[in-house]
Amino acid sequence: MRKLILAILAIACAIGCARKQEIDDKTLAEIFRDAYLTNAYLGINYMNIDSIQIYEPILERYGYTPADLRYTIGNFSRRKSAQLGRVLKEAEAQITQYSERYEKEVVILDTIKNVAIRTYKRSILRDSLIEIRKVADSSKLHLEVEPLQPGSYSVRYKYTYNKEEVKRKRKSSPADELILRGAMYVQTSSGSHRNNYSYTLRKEENIRRTISTDTAAQKLVITFAKPSDDRHKMGKVDLTITDLEINYTPTEELAVDSLFKKYIDLKIFDDVFFTNPTDSLALPADTTRVAL
Repeated sequence: MRKLILAILAIACAIGCARKQEIDDKTLAEIFRDAYLTNAYLGINYMNIDSIQIYEPILERYGYTPADLRYTIGNFSRRKSAQLGRVLKEAEAQITQYSERYEKEVVILDTIKNVAIRTYKRSILRDSLIEIRKVADSSKLHLEVEPLQPGSYSVRYKYTYNKEEVKRKRKSSPADELILRGAMYVQTSSGSHRNNYSYTLRKEENIRRTISTDTAAQKLVITFAKPSDDRHKMGKVDLTITDLEINYTPTEELAVDSLFKKYIDLKIFDDVFFTNPTDSLALPADTTRVAL
């Protein structure tokens, strides 16, 4: 209410001398409403505009001038049946209606966005158990997921690692433990690496990582274990991976676009000119290749 009164005062300050015409209460409430909404918009967007540029067009829309507004407000004190507070309450009620209507529309749009994301969020890979016991099992230590879509890929798994059975093959100190590290990254179409993440293997640990991807992302590479020093070679390995999950969540734009294409049948002129748009997100999850 305070902001609404300030808006009214600002309008009154932006007047000039002209013919005087009294504004009816209903129209006056609508003018106050529009002035308040305009002030709110300008405040949100940090716009500094002269008050005359703001309020004169509002009054002109209803066929009045700043002088008419001043004349009308001045007459309230002489009209027994009229109260400015009543007009202000009407303006406030209209603002509330606007707020509720647009809030509902925002909620609807937000719901569509969430439905779209849930619809096209999918599981890329699930594996309850991967056991690596020999050097010959080294292919299990590495996997690749491609092609990638813009959005995010969440990777999670638990590993158990027995350090005692892993020794460094080096004549100078054959009993030293070999330090192993896990890693993951995104490889782009140019061959560069992004979102690099690595860790030293402990006895056991839960790994959780969410990796953002864009149109340049080509594949996701995950290495469960490798020597921290490339000069060292692994002998026996005692590593167990459990509850491996890789899930994909598309961007809002891709998800909503795919939902639109799924449910809206757009045709131009004739069927001969119409072809269904290709939607990679709408394809089954198994179109993504996982190389172990």
